[in-house]
Amino acid sequence: MRKMTILTLLLWSSLLIVSSCSQVDGKNNEDKIILKIADSLPTTNYLSSEGTVFFMKRVKELTDGQVEFEHYPAEQIGKASSYLDLTLSKTIDIGYTSYSTERLPLTEVVTLPGAYNTAQEGSEVFWKLMQEYLTEEEYMKHNVRPIFAVALPQYQYVTANKPIRSLDDINGTKARVTGTMEFGFDLLGASPVFMPASEAYTALERGTVDGVTFPYTSFEAYQIETITNYTTKDANFGSFVVVYAINEEIYESLPESIKKAIKKAGDETVEHLSKFLDDKNEELAQKYKTEMEVYELTEEESAEWDKAFEPAWDRWAEDLENRGFNAYETIKRYRDIQEELGYAQ
Repeated sequence: MRKMTILTLLLWSSLLIVSSCSQVDGKNNEDKIILKIADSLPTTNYLSSEGTVFFMKRVKELTDGQVEFEHYPAEQIGKASSYLDLTLSKTIDIGYTSYSTERLPLTEVVTLPGAYNTAQEGSEVFWKLMQEYLTEEEYMKHNVRPIFAVALPQYQYVTANKPIRSLDDINGTKARVTGTMEFGFDLLGASPVFMPASEAYTALERGTVDGVTFPYTSFEAYQIETITNYTTKDANFGSFVVVYAINEEIYESLPESIKKAIKKAGDETVEHLSKFLDDKNEELAQKYKTEMEVYELTEEESAEWDKAFEPAWDRWAEDLENRGFNAYETIKRYRDIQEELGYAQ
């Protein structure tokens, strides 16, 4: 009996040691952390393959497999505009919040016409602004925390039947826009129509719009090149910023080591995706020259168009200030960071 007791104690001690080692290594099944992440992006979109998927892979690597993801792309869970609410309700843990502009409007400062020249520039400046100001000023008020944000290459105006070769050509057209681009197109006499990227093809097909605004890197993902014939190049119509945010309560429940991994993976995703987008954007610009008419602006034309869009900044800021948002402070901080990083316009 005594022998059995000793053997039992030894067995339990061995199990406790193994269990303790497994927990330290983060490889015990009970220690697995599964995070649900959802967005509206098709997996063929570079923003998914080189952004979301890259981020998930890096977190898994940095945590030695302790963190895994359930990914729901292409609006499998909810419409593009619903991901902030789905994140808040914990239906998902991480959501693509870029279309929540009514509640997160200051984020759009980086999307204003002429805010930056390259995706790398815009992303570096904006991610610093996000960490130093916008996280507390805007996101934490909604109980979510940004984990990465990437500014896309400047959008171009892509049309089906009418070539755009001057500012006058924009006048009278119906344009699918996103974010702050509506201010610029309105200034030029166009009729801006706000809609998610996923609805752009149908809008062109039905004639709801004459053209759409997209970076070259998004053409194929939404089949834009199959239904349009003309596009601009080197115009600074404005852009779009991809933001993924995690529910703050979920985030705070994570071990510190996991938080550090998410932070590191987020920083790496900003750098990786923005560089990839710039390289791919130029590569695709050359490709589309063989498939449609590409009107490339001269430096003088680009400067002229930028000047025509300048009032959009004040219109954007005044509109938000009237709604109680600190838009002018946001612009100041954005431009200060831009100058600090050597990107002053």
